[in-house]
Amino acid sequence: MDVTRPDPEIRLLTCADASAYREIRLAGLLQNPEAFASTFEAERDRPLDWFKERITQSRLFGAVLMQELVGVVGLRSHAGAKQRHKATIWGMYVRREARQFGIGERLIDAAVAHASGHVEQLQLAVVTENEAARRLYAKAGFIEYGHRINALKHGGRYYDDILMVKYLGS
Repeated sequence: MDVTRPDPEIRLLTCADASAYREIRLAGLLQNPEAFASTFEAERDRPLDWFKERITQSRLFGAVLMQELVGVVGLRSHAGAKQRHKATIWGMYVRREARQFGIGERLIDAAVAHASGHVEQLQLAVVTENEAARRLYAKAGFIEYGHRINALKHGGRYYDDILMVKYLGS
């Protein structure tokens, strides 16, 4: 173990984390608006209970470093009878100052580990231009299977998505 590299705690968020989750979610929406389907403007005035509800509706993993939430990733299982074998990775964000510590990799590993045994595949969408995220997901075993043209539009500009999947087995 590298003693100069911080070791974040990776854990499931609870409703008690709603304020910290709100803060990091808004930071992500502000810093990287092209990476999310939602916007800072749509979420900044939402009440804390709205963020608590998001925590209870998904599995949200957080990376805590020196008592600060520095990264998050969501895992949402599909509800329909014919889609219960799948889950979606969503809302991935690591604060810029924490990106060099392997936190994104640890968050994805936690989501994959949690999903294993519950679903057969994990899906995600990533903006084509986000090379770092694409490399992270590929390293975790996700493969590209599709391309959504003009998937998102922000500030008058379109962004394409790469669709990725990781098969976990049956």
